[in-house]
Amino acid sequence: MLHIKKLNLDEIREIYNAYMHEAFPPSELRPFASMEMLYNKNCYPCYGFYDETDSLCAYAYFSCTENGKYALLDYFAVKKDLRGTGIGSKTFPLLRTEMKDRDGLLLEVESVESAEAEEEVNIRRRRIAFYERCGCEMTKAKSLLYGVDFNILVLPIAQPVPEAKVVLHELENIYHVMFDDELYKRVCHPFIAE
Repeated sequence: MLHIKKLNLDEIREIYNAYMHEAFPPSELRPFASMEMLYNKNCYPCYGFYDETDSLCAYAYFSCTENGKYALLDYFAVKKDLRGTGIGSKTFPLLRTEMKDRDGLLLEVESVESAEAEEEVNIRRRRIAFYERCGCEMTKAKSLLYGVDFNILVLPIAQPVPEAKVVLHELENIYHVMFDDELYKRVCHPFIAE
């Protein structure tokens, strides 16, 4: 039986050092100091998912504003040896329960339309389909972040899926916490798809 636990800073660091370098390419992995800074501002809730022996199976790291009603999934991964076993889909009901005070969770997924190769199109479609099977819904909000085109999904928790302008407002607020003003201006371009 899988259970969820909110992680303290030492546990976040331990998972970062032990597992995240394998799961994410260097270009996508923020420096730990950035995570620590957000955590110390009360804007980086992180969760581990453990089996009945208390062994880590998966983890989810979120960015948020201090009092915001939404959190943005920053990193999510199942340990390498457990991928494809169904653990990933079991984490979402646990997140909904654990984060019940939030209106919902935001997720960025690379857009299918911007993929250059058929293999990448298939990978992105599978990722979107996985999140939709877990209860997430596609919105019309999008983001161009570091030159990468993202669609924004919402996992509703306490409220139904909001209008795209609400999603966009929440996303912009979270980006302003994640990035200083100069970096925000250079790399973040949230918008609503026509």
